[in-house]
Amino acid sequence: MSLFFNRVDELSILEEEYGNKSSSLFVIYGRRRVGKTELVLKFIKNKPAVYHLSQKFSIEKQAEDFLEKTCPQAGVYVPKINQWDQALKFITENLGARGKPVVVIDEVPYLIEGDVAATSALQSAWDLYLKDSNVMLILLGSSIGMMETEVLGYKSPLYGRRTGQLKLEPLKFRDTSFFFPDKNMDELVKIYGCVGGIPAYLLKFDRDWTFIENLDQRVLKRATFLYDEAIFLLKEELREPTNYELILEAISKGKSKMSLIADETGIPVHNIPKYLRVLIHLGFIAKEYPVCLKKNKGIRSASIYKVSDNFFSFWYRYVFTARSELETNRKAVIKKIEKSYDAYLGHVFENVCKQFLQDCNLRQTLPFSFEKIGRQWGKIDRRPRGENTYEIDLAALNDEMKHILFVECKWQDLKLKDAKNILALLKEKSGYVQWNNDERIEYFGIMARKINKKETLRSMGFIAFDLDDFN
Repeated sequence: MSLFFNRVDELSILEEEYGNKSSSLFVIYGRRRVGKTELVLKFIKNKPAVYHLSQKFSIEKQAEDFLEKTCPQAGVYVPKINQWDQALKFITENLGARGKPVVVIDEVPYLIEGDVAATSALQSAWDLYLKDSNVMLILLGSSIGMMETEVLGYKSPLYGRRTGQLKLEPLKFRDTSFFFPDKNMDELVKIYGCVGGIPAYLLKFDRDWTFIENLDQRVLKRATFLYDEAIFLLKEELREPTNYELILEAISKGKSKMSLIADETGIPVHNIPKYLRVLIHLGFIAKEYPVCLKKNKGIRSASIYKVSDNFFSFWYRYVFTARSELETNRKAVIKKIEKSYDAYLGHVFENVCKQFLQDCNLRQTLPFSFEKIGRQWGKIDRRPRGENTYEIDLAALNDEMKHILFVECKWQDLKLKDAKNILALLKEKSGYVQWNNDERIEYFGIMARKINKKETLRSMGFIAFDLDDFN
């Protein structure tokens, strides 16, 4: 099966860069398995191009290895060259006769780990030859931290030389249908809740199996690719992953504040921020604020942390805590997952709804165009402790127009009466939101797995969507 689906926008960006009449130094980075290599291989098809996967060699051996791998692709002999500038000059001269050459160097962080002089060598090659030769040099990397500091950072020898960069993000929920064209939306949400939008993970699931069958055979079964994947990724990025694992487990359980994370993990609270910063940088967790909160007003105290990667969230909630039991009684673990999975999917469905509304916003099918969207929560004045907070699943707003949409997301099948009750409570909670109180124009909506008689809600002025609208 092909490893490539969608990525239309990203391909368009690369094609536009390729169309420039001058040389291009383009940087692509993103977490492992997100599809960087497949994107580039798709892009260079039918172009005069070579692809090189880096190794952790000394600087001279790197250039030799590059030529050993790329000269056969270019159809030329392998010269005795051990300098990057000469190696790149040789290969581009032998590609250029068939059009603008493209040179792809994958996993640049491996070059840097092999020899810290690698970026200086690439900078020298660019300055001495490539920048004036109408070539396209693409540098790829999976270590987000290293790419942002050693390649894109202002202290990097390559700083200021790139002509473009792209951080490749996981696919969206809507893209899962490319992998499973015969699955219904309900099943797609279940799959997305487990493996998220990482192409390599989606491809591990069998199209003809149910979600539970795939979970059993592709995630929970010992020695399969996904069984140890989370541990592998952490070990690739971190020297001592133990505390990071504890923090990911805690956040996966809903411990979203630093104090709660410290209590759950036993890590001193003053040490927690440094671990959180690394996990955010790697794209595994995210720091979240109430969407209606004014900038720099109560930001620190209002922030919470969530696992932003669906696979990590699933793995640390269900697999990490049950690894011993999985060795002896996998069926019992599957039953536990089946029992609680709908509750787990609540937050996953919120994200799916958010993506759907963002698509609606692009198509301009909502009552107004919003500028930002996210969760909203806060305090209720003069209420006793335990009853003095509120949460709203999604709020979408336009500061200039002072329009705001409040939405509740329910991974449930709702009767009309239930939906009306949820909307009534949503209206009550919206009154606690401090945002343009005297001027705003409000809209209210509900999104659910299934809504009975949703047309009635729409006729009443509410926005109402269920999975039937996601097709």
